[in-house]
Amino acid sequence: MKASIFFVRTWRIMSILGLLFALFNSYISYPGEVVVRFDDSNQPLQTIDRETIFYIAVAIFLINNTMIRAISRLFLRLPTASIPVPNQAVWATHRSQLNEVFSNWFYALMAAINTVLALELIVLSLVNRSDRAIKAVDYAWLLPLSTAILVIVLVALPIRLFMKPGDDD
Repeated sequence: MKASIFFVRTWRIMSILGLLFALFNSYISYPGEVVVRFDDSNQPLQTIDRETIFYIAVAIFLINNTMIRAISRLFLRLPTASIPVPNQAVWATHRSQLNEVFSNWFYALMAAINTVLALELIVLSLVNRSDRAIKAVDYAWLLPLSTAILVIVLVALPIRLFMKPGDDD
């Protein structure tokens, strides 16, 4: 097994376990009404019921994992000529590696979305704790980190497709 496949599969499994842990842990720690928006003086502006947040997160998790898995399986059925990849002639002779690259990328995308959702639930739990004051350091890292995770995964596919097949064997 290639290192990239092992990394992505491990990340996907860990992201699912981490999301489930964050989901149940944060649900237990949330108050009945979870504050999702604050004003400049840290006063609550908008709240959402904790059950609503729980079910929205579960729906995102199920839709993400189901849809991306289905798309990944449907990709394997596409004819090679209809896949818009650079170096079409080269990749056409290495269809199994192309399938592997796309499957790996779909799993990475799934893991990235799961990871970002888990991080959001953790931050929401930290912000709604009543035993400490709200500080920007509790949540300021979330947007740059989430953006970096998603950008890295989205950019990885074109970069890998511009490489020749068999380079990482």
